[in-house]
Amino acid sequence: MSSATDRDAGKEADLPLAGIRIVDLSHIVAGPFTGAILADFGAEVIKIEPPGKGDRAREVAPFVERGNARVSGFFATVNRNRRGVVLDLKSAPGKEAFRKLVGVSDVLIENFVPGTMQRLGLEYEVLRHINPRLIYVAISGFGQLEPYVGPWSSRPANNATAQAMSGLMDLSGDPEGPPAFIGQAIGDTIPGLWAVIGTLLALEHRRRTGLGQFIDVAMYDSLAAMCFNAISDYHVSGVAPGRGMAWHETFSDRLKCADGYIAVSLWGTVRERWQRLWPLIGHPEMLTHPEFDPAHPGCPTCFPIVKSVLEKWLTATTQEEAVRLLLDLGFSAGPVQTVKEVYECEQLQKRHLFIEIEDGLGGIIRTVGTPVKFSGFQPQPPRRAPFLGEHTREVLIEMLGLTEAELDCLGLRSDSSSA
Repeated sequence: MSSATDRDAGKEADLPLAGIRIVDLSHIVAGPFTGAILADFGAEVIKIEPPGKGDRAREVAPFVERGNARVSGFFATVNRNRRGVVLDLKSAPGKEAFRKLVGVSDVLIENFVPGTMQRLGLEYEVLRHINPRLIYVAISGFGQLEPYVGPWSSRPANNATAQAMSGLMDLSGDPEGPPAFIGQAIGDTIPGLWAVIGTLLALEHRRRTGLGQFIDVAMYDSLAAMCFNAISDYHVSGVAPGRGMAWHETFSDRLKCADGYIAVSLWGTVRERWQRLWPLIGHPEMLTHPEFDPAHPGCPTCFPIVKSVLEKWLTATTQEEAVRLLLDLGFSAGPVQTVKEVYECEQLQKRHLFIEIEDGLGGIIRTVGTPVKFSGFQPQPPRRAPFLGEHTREVLIEMLGLTEAELDCLGLRSDSSSA
């Protein structure tokens, strides 16, 4: 496990995004997730929130609570490594301060419903005249950049609708059951990853040309892109893949053991492995079964037979025993782990996936950091998420040179009761 005190991370100034300043207007998941990754590798991220309650993610349970103060674990995770500024973008002084911040920054991230920034008079076409080098990253449900605007572009979206409409939900779950919802916010985090990639590409383009640009990331597009093989399979075969079809083709399935489930893939394996498997699990008759073809164990004829025999064996076999035997034979297999088991996993600890973030109330929140490893540098040690408006005066004085009188005109005060 990694923390600011127990690992030798590179100094922020030595990281690849050092010197890049990001104005982060985003909220909830997709945009903050994007900013967190960029901040991990040295970007200076300034989180802008509206006065009052700030980002709605601050109200997402569960909370760390001490006295009258509380911190959302969710908010603390995706808003690490930032400074927090409160600005009222509906007021003239707030808009002016925002425009000045954009003028001295490299990237802007927002994930509002399309049209929101236009209504504020702060859309890309306005901001690029202030800063032609600005890279404007917009994450929305269905995209908004001309000439790529479709009939759904003005719709709002969230994780559930993105999963449902992309095809992923219809491809997930039991063949005889309903479409399955993937139990994490991949409808937000996958677009966030594409937004990171787009930002890095635009920074390289700007290095060559000196010009910024508008980056349009749609949640729907991003998740539909994860169905690349299903789309091409349908084009080639004319048959739309459904729940369970991929399992048949690759013999990848989850199977119930005596003490839980395992996931197994028997696709692409050699005949000799099957010849060794059947006697070891007490079913030597499968060696001569007339309908079993070891070259195509997932074919419509073989699949139900193979699955039935394996399920009978696994009824009295533990996860650990089953996985060990299948791995020894050269198959791919692993236990279906609970979140608690992932949290305690020695493999992930050795990979330094876990990080500890101060919660601002005297404790820490353990979460996951960036999974990519580099030989030449490490992410910066995580700093806690800002309290609402914690750095407003500091940032606006340091970056914009505002006077105390000008700050007072903004009518803002820090609120350190929640993060």
